[in-house]
Amino acid sequence: MSPQFEAGVVGRYLQTMLQTAAIASAFKTHGQTFGPGITLETVGAAVDYFQSRRRHMVSLLYTMPSACKGTDVLVPLDTLNVLLPQVEHSCVTITGFHLKLAQLDILDDFSMEIDEIGAMASHGFDTLDENFLEPERASIQVMTELRGDQIVLPPLEELDPSKIFSAAELRNSVRLVGATYSAFGLNDSDFSAMALLMVAFARHARDDYFVEIEKPKFQTMLRAQAVFAPEELERLLVNEPSDYATNSNAYEPFIDAGDVVISNVNLLSRFLYAFKNIHLGSRRRFQIHAGFIFEDMVKRDLSAMGFQVTDVKRINRKEFDVVAVHRDVIYNFQCKNNWIDLAKVESDRALFVRYNRSLMNYYRRALQKERKRESLLKEKLALDRVEHYVISRFPVIGSDARVINYNQIDRLKVVLGDVT
Repeated sequence: MSPQFEAGVVGRYLQTMLQTAAIASAFKTHGQTFGPGITLETVGAAVDYFQSRRRHMVSLLYTMPSACKGTDVLVPLDTLNVLLPQVEHSCVTITGFHLKLAQLDILDDFSMEIDEIGAMASHGFDTLDENFLEPERASIQVMTELRGDQIVLPPLEELDPSKIFSAAELRNSVRLVGATYSAFGLNDSDFSAMALLMVAFARHARDDYFVEIEKPKFQTMLRAQAVFAPEELERLLVNEPSDYATNSNAYEPFIDAGDVVISNVNLLSRFLYAFKNIHLGSRRRFQIHAGFIFEDMVKRDLSAMGFQVTDVKRINRKEFDVVAVHRDVIYNFQCKNNWIDLAKVESDRALFVRYNRSLMNYYRRALQKERKRESLLKEKLALDRVEHYVISRFPVIGSDARVINYNQIDRLKVVLGDVT
């Protein structure tokens, strides 16, 4: 690795692998499991594991300033040994049980079996997309794949291939996000001001990664822009220490460390991307176009599974989202891009439950409406059988098998196998 990467990168990689191997052995000895398909037996499996736990680790980082009151120093060599058991035994459990409480409130037949090993729920609920990414209306990856011809790429800085992360990569990320969503008016004064701040913060990167700024300098930088009130901006950028459940839904890039605020290029990039989602989320034009993009995502996935996606969009002035055929059966998919705030599972479960029920009722009514007009599809495609489904971009909790969360769209492979 040494010729390709900096000595510091090589050292940190080797240390991480050694610690991961030791922890994997200890966890295995004590019967610790990590979820379906996740192990620590190979480098690739370790990548999946750390990707699946990254949100918990960031939440721990936010929690540490208020929770860690002792005098012992957490040295780098012991970091994973100390923190990963906390992640597995506490963080994953806290998040998981909040989700289970929501399921208990929503599902009449929800139950749990608890023994000396742990707890097993009667129903699962996956909140994340592929690669453990959070669901969003139109991710930058999807925009690049399905709308790449509409994006004018900006000039980008050349990256040092010997570094895993760098301030230059952060600056490139700022440019790419702005360019990718510019058609939806992202680059207005609010986002532009925030993007310029991220670039300014990157100038303070130490070792091309850590960002540490003295409080007076930081506050001067906030006052230099004229879009946000400095006090409001500081609340957006600096994490307010709280309990773990609250911190698990936080995105502030800076941590208050007394005389300085501390961040890194990853946290800055993470914050700007989340700010982009919030900023675009209420814009009607983006919502409409994101709906069309979601339909294209569903078409892509259905085609990959073996469905024959038709070009049916309108019959007798009645619109349809995605219509496919397989083995002489018509499949009518309604693609619903209704956003649901999963953070409310922890911060306001009652509100989440009410909105989830509202969405499920809406989806059931949508299915009933489609059944009443299925004769249009039968006549158009000259087939006698129609199956109706709702595909929800954002995961909802419910018992209707006809409502499929997009992150579970592979369930349709089983449906295909059942068709005769």
